[in-house]
Amino acid sequence: MIEFQKYFAYGSNMHPARLEKRIGPCDIISVARLQRAELRFHKIGLDRSGKCDIVFQENYSTEVWGVVYQISEGQKSRLDQYESLGQGYQILKINVLTQQNQSMNVFTYQAMPQYVDHSLKPFDWYHELVMLGAQFHKFPVSYLDELQQVSFLPDSDQKSVSMHQNLLNTIRKKQQSSFDENDQILNYEDQTQ
Repeated sequence: MIEFQKYFAYGSNMHPARLEKRIGPCDIISVARLQRAELRFHKIGLDRSGKCDIVFQENYSTEVWGVVYQISEGQKSRLDQYESLGQGYQILKINVLTQQNQSMNVFTYQAMPQYVDHSLKPFDWYHELVMLGAQFHKFPVSYLDELQQVSFLPDSDQKSVSMHQNLLNTIRKKQQSSFDENDQILNYEDQTQ
């Protein structure tokens, strides 16, 4: 019998196309939020740019939005490798609140203290992956605005840029076709009323 775990994605893995490219197909359980936490882009990436991290706060009004995915043990092992488990990120077991305000036990990744540099910024392609994931899951406008305000840098590694631009183009096309389908449905409903 296959064992499954609930994974809370809050950074570049939020978009299903990105996560599927890394670990294969997995099911979305719910959009969720982690209370008393803030999103930061200060985890030192292998490319020396800023990656996402969760920082806990005393303030109850701060929260990090993300997506809960159901993944298998095999998928988790692959994800652990992508996330440099033990050499950048550590596993964090937390409770998040779903859109229905139900508490859910999940795991996620948090930067290890020695892999944090507050002066870092994300690369442009990484920032866009986070934005596209947040838009795909229709996070609150105020949260999207906060993400939009994050400053980022261009990536000078052309091989990295090319690889990530291919993924971003695939995601943009999927999202555009999804928006087009929604427009067609709305237009059809308008015509039938």
